[in-house]
Amino acid sequence: MKRKGSPLENLALVSYIGIAMVVPILAGVVGGRWLDNFFGTRSVFLLILIVSGVIIGFRNVFAITTRNLPPRKRK
Repeated sequence: MKRKGSPLENLALVSYIGIAMVVPILAGVVGGRWLDNFFGTRSVFLLILIVSGVIIGFRNVFAITTRNLPPRKRK
């Protein structure tokens, strides 16, 4: 089995996946807190945007990890 990529390329890929997962969640936290303070709500927007950030983060990771896979052949 041939090894793919150097250790630095693998480290870059892992870092890229981590950033693609964390950034939408942090944006949801910051945006949710700002909207809750702006509209005077408790944690409504915070929870909605955190859940949205998690969904977007998982979608990003799925897109990154399946980018180089060959398409499935149908029978």
